[in-house]
Amino acid sequence: RQDFCGHQSCDTLGVADIGTMCDRNKSCSVIEDEGLQAAYTLAHELGHVLSMPHDDSKNCERLFGPLGEHHVMAALFIHLNKSQPWSPCSAMYLTEFLDGGHGDCLLDAPASPVSLPAELPGRRALYSLDQQCQQIFGKDFQHCPNTTEEDICAQLWCRTGSGEPLCHTKNGSLPWADGTPCKGEGLCWDGRCVQQDALEPQPEVDGGWGPWSAWGSCSRSCGGGIQFSHRHCDSPRPRHGGSYCEGQRTKYQSCHTEECPLDGKSFREQQCEKYNSYNFTDLEGNRLEWVPKYAGVSPRDRCKLFCRARGRSEFKVFEAKVIDGTLCGPETLSICVHGQCIKAGCDHVIGSSKKLDKCGVCGGNGSTCRKISGSLNRSKYGYNDIVTIPAGATNIDIKQRSHRGLRHDGNYLALKTLEGKYLLNGDFAISAMEQDILVKGTILKYSGSMTTLERLQSFRQLPEPLTVQLLTIASELFPPKVKYTFFIPKDVPFSKQKGKEKKSVNVIRPMLTSQWVLGDWSECSKTCGSGWQRRTVDCRDVEGQTSSACNKSLKPEDIKPCGDVPCPLWRLGPWSPCSQTCGEGVRTRNASCIDYTGEVTAPERCSRPRPPLATTACVLRQC
Repeated sequence: RQDFCGHQSCDTLGVADIGTMCDRNKSCSVIEDEGLQAAYTLAHELGHVLSMPHDDSKNCERLFGPLGEHHVMAALFIHLNKSQPWSPCSAMYLTEFLDGGHGDCLLDAPASPVSLPAELPGRRALYSLDQQCQQIFGKDFQHCPNTTEEDICAQLWCRTGSGEPLCHTKNGSLPWADGTPCKGEGLCWDGRCVQQDALEPQPEVDGGWGPWSAWGSCSRSCGGGIQFSHRHCDSPRPRHGGSYCEGQRTKYQSCHTEECPLDGKSFREQQCEKYNSYNFTDLEGNRLEWVPKYAGVSPRDRCKLFCRARGRSEFKVFEAKVIDGTLCGPETLSICVHGQCIKAGCDHVIGSSKKLDKCGVCGGNGSTCRKISGSLNRSKYGYNDIVTIPAGATNIDIKQRSHRGLRHDGNYLALKTLEGKYLLNGDFAISAMEQDILVKGTILKYSGSMTTLERLQSFRQLPEPLTVQLLTIASELFPPKVKYTFFIPKDVPFSKQKGKEKKSVNVIRPMLTSQWVLGDWSECSKTCGSGWQRRTVDCRDVEGQTSSACNKSLKPEDIKPCGDVPCPLWRLGPWSPCSQTCGEGVRTRNASCIDYTGEVTAPERCSRPRPPLATTACVLRQC
């Protein structure tokens, strides 16, 4: 046994991280052994692991007002309110945690049920008063015999066995264990002495679901919103140890799936723009404008509102969840629901399998467009025109493969509007890192110049014509390898143009040294859940040969997390009827494979092995 001590005192009873239930490295807590009272500490720390803050936290008090010191998550525990052990704030945080999918690891069926004693701990001398004292203060202690009337069941006083007159207790509430005998025939319960018949077991009442509520309001007025329906476990409420309802508490469906009018802004962009009115400024006092950030955002965070300052790398997370119905990203049709990325079709319907064809037509067969492709293998110093992509083009893919695997070979993709405004790599300034290019609500994804395969992609229709160029500053050393493809409607005229160069002066060529060369990211290791992507990161000299002269502190990552849809999980079904109408029988329940929408799916989609058939004893009545 160890007393937890900090810098100031030794009052700490337990420690835990917040919201780490499904983190393999942090899903634990450390509890100080102080006898039966440690059960309350254990419940408190478990609450932290399930994301619950203290009841006196600023968020709790802002939402619910003062919550007192009689709930499990009180910062200083005084006495538990057993009629409502958890505060409304704890209930809210737990619901948000589970609804957000952060507790999905708890859906795994237990390997075997844990048998717990049915008797109260103080009854039938399971833990006598002396034993309770020894658990808390040590083996030499025993109960003080001269307990006052008001301390019976309410406060445990202990002394050493040597007979010293001094009695000890703990600060705050230290009640006798429930079931401890008191006042002749009485038993302790919740710090009070009550008659035994008041503690006779009541018949269990299993909970039952009430009716589904009417569908709520739609989260969007167009473009595919979400509406919810709820039900409660109150017909009847579970009582006297009866089981809680199993199954979905909330269901949702798509609504207002018609396309929104084209205004040049995505739904996520509108959510970021809302924060322009907050008047954020940079160090020089310039007002910042906010646009969506996709590049560099982990797959598990795609449904948070990441916004970056226009034209800058600075970004903020303004909301823990985007509005339901927001696309998870520019390259996917999946949408965010309750902070989770859920599969949807191009018709904006949850669970739909409708996809955009290569022409950008929802559910189309690819017959309304034609493919345009080309390449560029020669260039001159400066900016060279590659192709002007017309408005309405879809599935744009521009690739520039580095010469002999060298990361900076002197050739870089550039992008500008017909008016001559550069959107990427203009004025001989190169963007080394991955970034998103926003064009009237459409996102073009740029890989950054640090990769061996420099790439510019867009998956939605291009709202305006754009000219793709190649910036060359070392053409004689390293010839370019550019290839491009995109699709345009059949009725849109198109003719290829010959490459033109735009001269510029006073450009300093970069010093060619050994540098890190990056390969392409691999496919995600898993089709669902949390997987990993890998890539090669090699140090190469100017000739493309292996080198050891790179700065190791600047080595880029070679692995990153990936994943989108939560994996299906085994879930135990309801108990079967008892096998015997009287006397002892058995009842069983099987496991079903449940997907992320809560629907039963094929067993092979769940992880192996299938949980064993659960069995428990049952007695309906004596024969």
